[in-house]
Amino acid sequence: MSTATPARRIGALLLAAGVGRRFGSDKREARLADGTPMLEAALGTLRACCDEVIVVVGAADSEPAFAARCPGARVVRAPRSGGGMGYSLADGIAHAGDWDACLVALADKPFVRADSVRQVRELLATHDLVVPTHGGAWGHPVGFARRLFPALAQLAGDAGARGVIVAERERAWFVELDDPGVLTDVDTPTDLMGSESN
Repeated sequence: MSTATPARRIGALLLAAGVGRRFGSDKREARLADGTPMLEAALGTLRACCDEVIVVVGAADSEPAFAARCPGARVVRAPRSGGGMGYSLADGIAHAGDWDACLVALADKPFVRADSVRQVRELLATHDLVVPTHGGAWGHPVGFARRLFPALAQLAGDAGARGVIVAERERAWFVELDDPGVLTDVDTPTDLMGSESN
């Protein structure tokens, strides 16, 4: 009988439930300098680094419409997305299935480099919580082992998973990366030109 350890299955939640009111239009449709839509750019990086990606969209969004934009990913609606990012994350983690760990990424951070995502993924082999930093500031994607999924499922409001990170801080692994993309949000149209893409 084989005693081989089963391969770990690492998924990603790409939170894309917000249209971005400060942006002036649905920023998920906005295009980066190279013409790639922001949502598709963030998704492409995750798909290259993870075993499965779930794209979490808003309660009013059309799953079929986003599924057409996100080939190779599962699209799920967050029924409580109007209440903030915490609810979107909680609704999304309910679909994680057989994942051993999860990377939580944001659709409006499309400049994260693939090597940064891979580094967070690799560190999940030895740490239950991995937080990328740049200049000491916390960034994304954040890696969570399966034992933390129940805590993610209880999130609410707009603080995202910050409370889980704070509660686990003594056991978390903070990895400083030479990648400003882990911090760079697209909040206004000018932000689309403000950083290099992957």
